[in-house]
Amino acid sequence: MGNSVINFNHMRVGKKGGGKNWTKQEVESREAAAKKFERKKRIKLKIPEWLDDSARKVWRKTVKDMEEFGVLDKVDEDVLGIYCDAVSKVQESNRLIDVHGYTETNKSGVQVPNAYVQMSQRYAGIALQYSNKLGLNAESRARLAKKQADGEDDPNAGLFD
Repeated sequence: MGNSVINFNHMRVGKKGGGKNWTKQEVESREAAAKKFERKKRIKLKIPEWLDDSARKVWRKTVKDMEEFGVLDKVDEDVLGIYCDAVSKVQESNRLIDVHGYTETNKSGVQVPNAYVQMSQRYAGIALQYSNKLGLNAESRARLAKKQADGEDDPNAGLFD
């Protein structure tokens, strides 16, 4: 399990917050980084047409759950779509594992892992990768806030200038 996310409201100079004594500069830089994530208006994300019904359910839940963090943007739609598709396929694979079992007998008569187990593992890996890229888990959001607070520049910031 990763480090827990520290709410910026709990960060006080010289006080314990997640096992660390915060300096005034650290508190101010983290608060400034958090303010960069605040949006003036709500952004409406559009579900990619290529998502099936199951992935669309994952999309709606994810967007709703992430609304308060404000980290998702219009440019994330296709990447979020890939994440939702992967989560949907993990769910379907797990359902098929429940029906067919974890193992099957191959042509030689040997018990081997069911193909659905491998499929579930592959799509779970994809979902985890994309959740990190999109800031869908606490660790990736905290890492992003820390980078901004520490003044680390994005190496791709001027890519489209």
